[in-house]
Amino acid sequence: MSDGKTLTEALEPFAARKRALERIDYSRRHAKGLLSARERVDLLFDPGTFLELAPLARESELARHTKPGETPRDGIVVGYGKVDGRRVAVAAYDMAFRGGSMGKVCEWKFTRLKRLVQEQGFPLVILTEGTGARLEEEVSSQGAYDNPQFANLVALSGQVPIVVAVMGLCVGGHANLTAIGDFVPMTRGACMMIAGPQLLRTKMGIDTTLEELGSAKKHVERSGMADLLVEDDRECIARIKEFLSYVPDNCTEPPPRRSTRDRPDRRCDELLDLVPADLRFAYDIRKVVRSIVDDGACFEFKPRFAANAVTALAHLDGRAVGIIANQPNHMSGTLDVKACQKICRFINFCDAFGFALIFLQDIPGFYPGPQSEEDGIIRWSTRMLYEIEHATVPRFTVMLRKAYGLAHYGMNSLGMRPDLLVAWPLASFSAIAPDDAVEVLFGKQLAQEPDGERRKQELIEEFRAKIGILPAAEAALVDDVIDPADTRRVLIQALDMARERRPGHPFKRRGIAPI
Repeated sequence: MSDGKTLTEALEPFAARKRALERIDYSRRHAKGLLSARERVDLLFDPGTFLELAPLARESELARHTKPGETPRDGIVVGYGKVDGRRVAVAAYDMAFRGGSMGKVCEWKFTRLKRLVQEQGFPLVILTEGTGARLEEEVSSQGAYDNPQFANLVALSGQVPIVVAVMGLCVGGHANLTAIGDFVPMTRGACMMIAGPQLLRTKMGIDTTLEELGSAKKHVERSGMADLLVEDDRECIARIKEFLSYVPDNCTEPPPRRSTRDRPDRRCDELLDLVPADLRFAYDIRKVVRSIVDDGACFEFKPRFAANAVTALAHLDGRAVGIIANQPNHMSGTLDVKACQKICRFINFCDAFGFALIFLQDIPGFYPGPQSEEDGIIRWSTRMLYEIEHATVPRFTVMLRKAYGLAHYGMNSLGMRPDLLVAWPLASFSAIAPDDAVEVLFGKQLAQEPDGERRKQELIEEFRAKIGILPAAEAALVDDVIDPADTRRVLIQALDMARERRPGHPFKRRGIAPI
């Protein structure tokens, strides 16, 4: 035995340091209704399953010399365990020490975890809160050490599901983490930004506040950087668990099936009343989704961002699917730049992890106008076509009511090669709405006729008769015209048929996405 010590005696200093970690005073955080990093981790994992990596780590010598002060764990809890019986990795930044900043030892711990995740293939959850790079180290040229903290996170994107939860102040690198997340919940009191108010004030003369820069409301409703607004730490963890229940461990496995007593042949008679036959009247597409899917349950992404489109995960006869739907209750379901961005990102996610895509189509077009053009509607509407064509998962489309203009391609019409394209009996298809077509073709002429208004209405009715779904059905341009109440049954039958992924494109280095 070394130095005459027993193994028990040799172990004691290490055990004492671990016990000290359990006695850290987080009362100031608790007073604000916040949990510590380790408490958040314990809330996430099944009891007794979490294994922490490198708990005895501490701040680097450089940090210690620049600004003295101990940093237990070097400000991050990393490890793995089980969530509802499935293996999951976690990295939780500790805001209580050095502002949760990204230190050299801290990020080396995280890199070790990401390497395990890449080799073993299970989901990664990042509980983030911090002030970005650790200035105590970054003010030295040694801050440029070989740290692959973002390179290896990007490498994991599309391989394993990644959750990045914004649970407090996130500045700089902590904010950048969220752009890689497949699911990004954000607590109500959290803020997120590239640079904080102090830096903006001193370098740019801009006087602002944390809330004005990057409140949860801004990122959930306007920027779209966050997927879901949650009240507090506990709700955040609960929604993370819900998200994980839908996704596979990695991209080589199918999404987990879910048992259900909901019959695959159940008729959805309520749809006959939910969707008005008159196109002038709106409705809530979420009610249609809940009617069709198993047990009326779905997991919606970005419900407050680009509300004119709905993107959600759900199950049909136990199989997980991704649903993309126009929302007539908001902007009549027209797709603007933000809605296109929302849908493109969702297609990426679903294709990466094997969720078949179901499009519920009721689309009046892409949103026009000077501001829309300046924002890049041409680029982003085309990006939708790009993402659909590159998706390898099965794709199905239900035409509920209208499909006008190029936007019908963006909602997976026949030209995009869906595995199934069915229509409800009052569906209509046209390059342009009937009233707009009459105005473009005959507007000047009708304005000069004494009974021009009457003639205009006659022409609109003539055009409306031409764009009904019957001619498309007779030309075999839709696979069938179905009873809306049979929508669930028809989609499940199609899912049973199209189980495999589509063939990929011929070899190329990569596509050049319209961005």
